[in-house]
Parts: sequence; C-alpha cells; structure tokens
Amino acid sequence: MSESALGQPTSSDRERSRVAALRDYEVVGAEDLLPGERDLIEGELRPLTELARRICVTPSAVVNLLDDAHQHQVAAVGFVAGMSAKAYSMCAVALTDRRTVVVPDATRDIRFRHSPWVRGELGAIRYYAASPLITPAGYAIGTLCTFSEQPREPQADEIEGLDSLAAMAVQVLELRRRTLQLRSINTELARSHRQLAAFAGQVSHDLKTPLTAINGFSELAQDSPAAQGDAQLLDWLERTVSAGSRMMLTIDDLLKYASVGGVLNQECVAVRSVLGEIVNDLGVATDEASIRCEDVDVWADRVQFRLLLQNLITNSLRYGRLGTSCEITITASRRNGGVELRVADNGEGIPADRRGAVLSPLVRLRKEIPGTGLGLATCERIVVAHHGELTISETAGGGATVCVLLPDPSSGTPLRTAD
Repeated sequence: MSESALGQPTSSDRERSRVAALRDYEVVGAEDLLPGERDLIEGELRPLTELARRICVTPSAVVNLLDDAHQHQVAAVGFVAGMSAKAYSMCAVALTDRRTVVVPDATRDIRFRHSPWVRGELGAIRYYAASPLITPAGYAIGTLCTFSEQPREPQADEIEGLDSLAAMAVQVLELRRRTLQLRSINTELARSHRQLAAFAGQVSHDLKTPLTAINGFSELAQDSPAAQGDAQLLDWLERTVSAGSRMMLTIDDLLKYASVGGVLNQECVAVRSVLGEIVNDLGVATDEASIRCEDVDVWADRVQFRLLLQNLITNSLRYGRLGTSCEITITASRRNGGVELRVADNGEGIPADRRGAVLSPLVRLRKEIPGTGLGLATCERIVVAHHGELTISETAGGGATVCVLLPDPSSGTPLRTAD
C-alpha cells in the first residue's frame, strides 16, 4: 500500500478500501446475482426509502450507493432508478463530509447550483437532504437521500428520522453481507462440523442483533402518532416487520443446518412416538392431512431423527397439491442390511432434473411458497452424519417420495415391525 510522507494511507488508498467495502455487499458490480436476488435486495430497502419520503414530506427518496465511478440508485421511490456518473453526484458531498447534508434550496448553495441534477440536465432538484450510510468498519458507501423540486425548510425531527432510517439501511446491507459470508464459509467448512457449528452460532448472533434493532424500530414506528391514520405507511411498516421475521427464520434454519451432524447419540427410536410429537408441534397444519405410519423403531440420534422427519413432513405439507387433501404415508423396512424409511406424499412432486439441486442449501423450488430452502438440505446432512443415503423419487399416482436408508450398525434389531 502506498503511503504519504507521514506514513499514513493516501486518499487514493482510502478510496480503494471504501469501494472494496461496498463490493463486499454484492449489491452493485455483482454480475452473478441469482435471478430475482437484485429485486429481493431492493425490496428489503424500499420500505425504508418509502418511510424517508413520508417522514421528510418529499415526493422522492432513494438509497444511493457510490463506487469509484458511478452512483447506483437502489430502491428508489417517486422516480425511476438508474445510474449516473459519480462526478455528477450530489451525494458524493455527503460521503466526503461523512455527515448529514441538508440543502433548503440547491440553486443558492455553491456546492450544488452548477450540478446537472439542479440545472435541469438530469433533474431540477431544489430541496435535498442526504444521510450517509456508514458501515460498521467506518466506510461511507452511499446515502439515503430525499429531495423535491420545491425549496423547503425541514423540521428537526425529519432529519433525525432520516438519520435513523439511514442507520437501518446499513443494518439491512450488513445482514446481506453477513449472510453472504455465512453462505461462503458454510461451503468451505462443509467437511468440518465443529468449526461450522461454532461459526454459525457466532454469525447467527451477529445477524440477530441488528435484525432485532430493525424490528424494534419498525414496531416503534408503527405505534408513533405519525403512522396512525396513514394506511399506506402502516402497510410499509408491516412489510418491514414481516421481512425481518422471515430473515430471523432463515437465520434459525441456517443454524440448525450447520449444527446437525457431529457426535451422534444413537438409540432405538420409536418412529410413531416421534411422529406424535411432530404432529402436536405442527398443530392445525396437519388437520388437513392424513398421516399414516407403521409402528416401527429405527437406530438413530433421536434429536436429529426428529428434525429429519419433521422437515420431510413439513415439506410435504408445504408443497401439497392445490384442491387436494394432503396424504403422507411413512413406512419402514429392512433392505440391504439397513433400514429403509420412506416418506411418500401426493403433492406436486419434485421434477427429476431438480431432485439433486433441492438437497443443496438455500435452493427452493418455488419462491412464492414460504421457506428458506434449507429443509431438505438439513435432511441430507443428517442422513450423511448417520452414514446413510437419501434419494428422491416420484410417488405412484403423483407426488414425491423421499427414501432414507440408514445402516444397521449391529446384529441387533434397529427396526421393529409390529406383530
């Protein structure tokens, strides 16, 4: 790294570090985003920009992320988002100053009156307010800004609200960065359960801390006088809380996925007894399903086997055929010196070309159906920990059948069929 005469990093060094920090979030400059992932990112930020627009009483608001050459408009409300040269960016001033910028009339401000966003080439902005997005590492990567074509003097609580929402936007981006880290490390540590479980526990804590703050801010905003009587504002707040709840579920599922395996405390487990516990936990969801199970035992870690069976049943319930009562049949038998457990349903089934993919983490067949894409991946991980095999086939007449083959570790009787 080049240094100044005093041994300190130069401005160009700091700028390269700032841009590198921005790219860690993989929101801009990432060409390999999964289909719909960019929409998901914008969807997570859009409620905050909508709140900023309403709190600051302006027609437009946007999250701007600035790399070394461009300003990327993300999650805009009030106008169509796009990209422009950083040299023309009004938000670049907020990045340089690292503090909130408030401009009642841009035509009277020497910093902005010659900007194409003010003079008419790109816009006719008069009122402008921007709060910088400062990462936990101290890098200013963008702004949450709101603006209008009419001059105005903001109230102090409007700017305070803008700053709070900017902090929440950073938390959303930080959640994404941590999730990307978890996804990457999860792959790298797939063969090392102990390290993976420890990492997942720490990261899940790191993720839940800012997520709890986001949910708390949103719930407080729902109860605020400014939100009462504004149906659209309450709707945006409700979406924010809902998104936070979904993220919390994802974190919990990731921790479960990372934690299974390891040392197994195997014993003779009665499948019907475990099934009764699962049905009781799932509650009303199983009232619409017929679940049949033979009275058999398997040799397995009871806690992990329960999670395996629960995930398989939940998956069958979730992907039931529309207009048809869900039927799930659980059977067990000896085969090739092991115990074969089959969970068959009459649902939508899993296409043959996707059966391998759905066993990978974070893969979902249908995005519109709630879930995290970790249920079957967790099942696969449990079966591998038991030195078994998991396969997916089609149920006769339609549906999916998941077959789990667990080895028989002794000459004893790990499976008992009722007389």
